[in-house]
Amino acid sequence: MDMVESLARRGTETTGTERDGVVGRVIDGLKDLGGQSGVEGGATRLITAHSALSTHLLHQTRLLQSLAYPLFSPLTLPPDEEFIDELMPILASLGESMPRPTTAAFNSLTQLHGLTSDLVQTLNYLSDTLHMSRQTTTTASRRLKSARELVAEMRKEEDEREEGERWLTRGNWSERLGNRECAGVCGDVVGGFEEVCNGWRARLVAQAESVAA
Repeated sequence: MDMVESLARRGTETTGTERDGVVGRVIDGLKDLGGQSGVEGGATRLITAHSALSTHLLHQTRLLQSLAYPLFSPLTLPPDEEFIDELMPILASLGESMPRPTTAAFNSLTQLHGLTSDLVQTLNYLSDTLHMSRQTTTTASRRLKSARELVAEMRKEEDEREEGERWLTRGNWSERLGNRECAGVCGDVVGGFEEVCNGWRARLVAQAESVAA
């Protein structure tokens, strides 16, 4: 539960630390970037400068390695005392002239790294939230489609019911059923059939009597 609450606070950026509002600050910074051409030009210059600096450092490292190899090689003779006395002031002055990184830059890089990590975690949380929202939207779309089909079917049944009521009204079937019109028609048909049968019976009886006589 503590981890869930921590994730919830991180998603809403209410952790109570200086890292709150990372997404908002990044969005504000992105809004102040200017035109796309300027951003692309600055990124290209930064990449070029970084590549040049990396190449320079690589060359200087190789040069230092080539210069230091004879000093540390077991096959070379150790330098004499006069050479060491001449070399020590040069090394001391070189050490003093070499630039050293400041703690402020290190702290700024550390803070930037922390903010970047928080931003990555927040973006991952937003990505998961968007994925869940997409799944919820898909499920809602399916249910809405099913509801639409159900409503269309119910509307069709309602139209058929109204059409049936209109047909019953046009044919006056309620009055016909109340007057038992079908029963009267069936009775007439059955009565006519009985009359025909009785006529056949009378003729058959008469023929039988005439044959007997």
